[in-house]
Amino acid sequence: MRKVSLPAKLRFDFPTGIVVISCAAGPGSRPNLMTAGAITHACTDPPMLGVAVGHSRYTYEVLSQADGFVVNIPTREQAEVTDLCGCVSGREVDKFALCGLTPLPSLHIASPGIAEFPINIECALRTSVVLGSHTFFFGQIVAVRCAEEVLDKCGHIDPARLRPLTAFGESYWSLGEAVLDFGAARRSTPSR
Repeated sequence: MRKVSLPAKLRFDFPTGIVVISCAAGPGSRPNLMTAGAITHACTDPPMLGVAVGHSRYTYEVLSQADGFVVNIPTREQAEVTDLCGCVSGREVDKFALCGLTPLPSLHIASPGIAEFPINIECALRTSVVLGSHTFFFGQIVAVRCAEEVLDKCGHIDPARLRPLTAFGESYWSLGEAVLDFGAARRSTPSR
């Protein structure tokens, strides 16, 4: 395999999950939405997610005053509204109204979720780290709500029913088929 050097800059050179973050500065404040690809698992105990937000973004201003945020998981059918949430600024427009979305009151934080998205993960803000142009916000998962339509008969999220979005290159993609279960390689390797 021959390797070539590429510029050292942040791009979507590898697939990453796409979500829409919803947040509000406090009870009664207008909530904001932001499409995010800079989202990751951060900790298992306590369960935490992290999202990087640029300092020039309106979402950064809102999150800096918020008690938490909601990670909303869109389906492939919601790609257009997901894209729109990332193309306009919440400084000038109410993105919930613009996109025809309904705020879903959260159970434990002031920030609402998106009622039309199948999965809403409430995260109570725990800490943040300034990284340069972005701050990484860490939130502890305090509630998860899921549409029954995306669950299998055992109550687990079915990727084929959910059909989540990813970003790669300059496009949105959806998942294909499963390739291998976690731990399968170890199970199929003879012990030594």
